[in-house]
Amino acid sequence: LQLVGLTVPQGEAPLPTGAHGVKRSDGRLHSQGFVTSSYQSPTLGQPIALGLIERGAARHGEAIEIQHLGKLRTATIAAPCAYDPSGDRLNA
Repeated sequence: LQLVGLTVPQGEAPLPTGAHGVKRSDGRLHSQGFVTSSYQSPTLGQPIALGLIERGAARHGEAIEIQHLGKLRTATIAAPCAYDPSGDRLNA
């Protein structure tokens, strides 16, 4: 499992912490990882989340289904740093 960022479409609620990233196979859902933290970012104006996902670093930009309490949502796998990834603000 690798640490990744998870994004949801603008206007959606944050992902539930502990929800599983799943893949459909043979008519069943198989866990590929889970959401470790999730918050509404006041700086970015949208939800941000981190998760541990199988082969996550190689899957940036890929959509993944997120399952929680029997409901499915879609998220996109992204880099784990949602704000200032190059460190420009830190080093200003």
